[in-house]
Amino acid sequence: MRMRTIFVAIALCICSLVHAASIYPGREWATKPPAEAGLSADALKAFSGRVGGFGCVVRHGTMVYSWGDSARRTDVASAAKPIYAHFLFKAVEDGRIQDVNQPVCEWEPRLTEINAGLGYKDSRITWRHMANQISCYGLAEQPGTAYAYNDWQMALLFDTLFTKVYGATHATVDAKVLQPLLTDLIECQDDPTFLAFGEDDRAGRTAISPRDFARFGLLYLRGGKWGERQLLSPDHARLAVTSPVPNSIPRAGDKAAEMIRGQRSIGSRQIPDNQTDHMGSYSWLWWINGLDREGKRHWPDVPADAFGCFGHGGKRAMIVLPSLDLIVSWNDARVDGRDQENEAIRLLLDAVAKPETTAVSAGSPFFLCGPGDPEGFLYRGTLNPDGTRTGDQMALIEKLAPTGANCIYLMAVRSHGGDGDATHNPFLDHDPAKGVNPKVLDQWEQWFEAMDRHGIVIYLFLYDDDALVWKTGDEVGDSEREFIKTLVNRLEHHKHLVWCVAEEYAEKLSVERVRRIAALIRSEDDNRHPIAVHKNHGLDFTEFADDPDIDEFAIQYNVATAEELHAGVVQARRQAKGRYSLNLSEAADWGTGAESRRKCWACAMGGASVMVLGMDIASTAASDLRDCGNVVRFFQKVDWQGLEPHDELACGATTFVLAEPGERYVAYSWAPDGPIGLRQAPAGRYSFEWFDCVAGTFVSQASLQVASGDRLWHRPAGFGVEVVVSIRRDGSSAGGAR
Repeated sequence: MRMRTIFVAIALCICSLVHAASIYPGREWATKPPAEAGLSADALKAFSGRVGGFGCVVRHGTMVYSWGDSARRTDVASAAKPIYAHFLFKAVEDGRIQDVNQPVCEWEPRLTEINAGLGYKDSRITWRHMANQISCYGLAEQPGTAYAYNDWQMALLFDTLFTKVYGATHATVDAKVLQPLLTDLIECQDDPTFLAFGEDDRAGRTAISPRDFARFGLLYLRGGKWGERQLLSPDHARLAVTSPVPNSIPRAGDKAAEMIRGQRSIGSRQIPDNQTDHMGSYSWLWWINGLDREGKRHWPDVPADAFGCFGHGGKRAMIVLPSLDLIVSWNDARVDGRDQENEAIRLLLDAVAKPETTAVSAGSPFFLCGPGDPEGFLYRGTLNPDGTRTGDQMALIEKLAPTGANCIYLMAVRSHGGDGDATHNPFLDHDPAKGVNPKVLDQWEQWFEAMDRHGIVIYLFLYDDDALVWKTGDEVGDSEREFIKTLVNRLEHHKHLVWCVAEEYAEKLSVERVRRIAALIRSEDDNRHPIAVHKNHGLDFTEFADDPDIDEFAIQYNVATAEELHAGVVQARRQAKGRYSLNLSEAADWGTGAESRRKCWACAMGGASVMVLGMDIASTAASDLRDCGNVVRFFQKVDWQGLEPHDELACGATTFVLAEPGERYVAYSWAPDGPIGLRQAPAGRYSFEWFDCVAGTFVSQASLQVASGDRLWHRPAGFGVEVVVSIRRDGSSAGGAR
């Protein structure tokens, strides 16, 4: 019998790097030879010879190679801009700014006095606009409607942020802001400064050595964490390098507009200033490896997760390659333009002695909890003549990403009897006989790339309920076969992807047709993403239980309470007997707030991942999304593989229990008071990981002595009503099949 993932995990093909323990430099960088970091010294020499200038390479938190004088502090031009974005996010986290959507005119009121003929448009510029270069300051377009790489607006951003928000002057900005709030904390060695040319010459131009710039890259590689301190929230650190300006936003034109009297520039003197397009790869003043409007990768020979800072066309740069745990920083290089950036990074990749990424196929742990809507995600917005859409898809992804909720439930075909209209399919002219429209798939790629970067699962149904494009009975005809092969071969490279054959499959498809579709997906998908099938209300999956190509039961179970959902999931889990995983993907009348949160935990504690029907992101409260994200955070932090429902072990205020009895337990409570308890706990020393399900906070307790029998433990001080705790016997090993 095939054994599948045996807990809440969805089996995903996720490229994951097993890092060494997180290492950070002290005042000096630790060093090691390239070979000890899995790099070729000869290839690094060839790389640095091509790049020229001076710089360094860091791997696994250790300095492994340098050329020229990597301690030399000098101007990095536009590569400094992500440091400005860092301080913007810090200002939000410190309460200096309410949020990034706040109008900048609240700090710079002169923005309300200019461009009367354009409706005083600059009064509507937000921090988000400025930090993505879509403010249209100095240009005729309205804020947020066009992109312009603009050094006048960058000077306005620097001055407003550092002198108005942080209260510094050009003379004091290093001592008051840069040093105490960043460079001292990451122990920079070479005294970085915002005054590369002095306080009276383009203040904000930053001088920093390559080895210090690599520290800034390491901070973002580690998700905003430096040693034991979280200097920037993980959500902001991730958002900064994963949220490109949508390709639906065009490059601005060449019509100038009024600027504030005396406005300075931080670089270019051109008016209007509009130096380049964003190319689908500009995210909060960072450059990332996104896709442009034609679906072309920014750096085609570079890992998709790469991000970096670039100045003067690439002559000055710091680049992070997360999947390789690798950072490179250089200055005064012979790199000029995007093609040469791609070539230089490709040469660096040649130094990697062997791939450090491992494709983890079906059976690998990944906890999923989040929206079970909008199923019409791919077809939201206005239909364009070429079949693409002008909609809010990127905005939905951006809203979802910081919350930790990590899935979207979406349909490829909603026409032909489904819940959508006749245009809700990816065919040329919406005619299946003409095949798939490549421009539609190009647009899907942009959205799916963004979801991948944020760790959001693309839960992709081929067919909506009642949708039937080809009436071929049990067979998969030639046209349908070509359609499925086209989708699979185009989308199989995505890391966070689950195929689902159909929603409520039995309404139009036979069991045999579903089996054949699943077999076709399996044969075409080189990365063996999991394949699911969704049914109408019920817990029985016997028709597919032993199918070698079907990995997951997407459950629809329409009951009223969290207790009923939990009982149903436990029953379905016992019926599964490890042969397939479970996703509670649809339940009517789910509710919001505390009801939604408790239902998510009830399903997770029964052994299923969760997708919430009606949680459409657009109208969903951020707090409900964060509740889903908290379920993900807990189960991806604790060691849960091999745990099974054991509610009979609950005592005290405990509501549900998952356990590998005698070794590991997860106990959850929504009781209003009282200690958490377990029955029949064997004596020993145990480590506890407590989690407040509402606040999202962890408290760890190491190596506590526990006597045998029925035991009770009090919640940590300050914890609320809803609490979950992982309890693990010291020295126990992880269980479960992989």
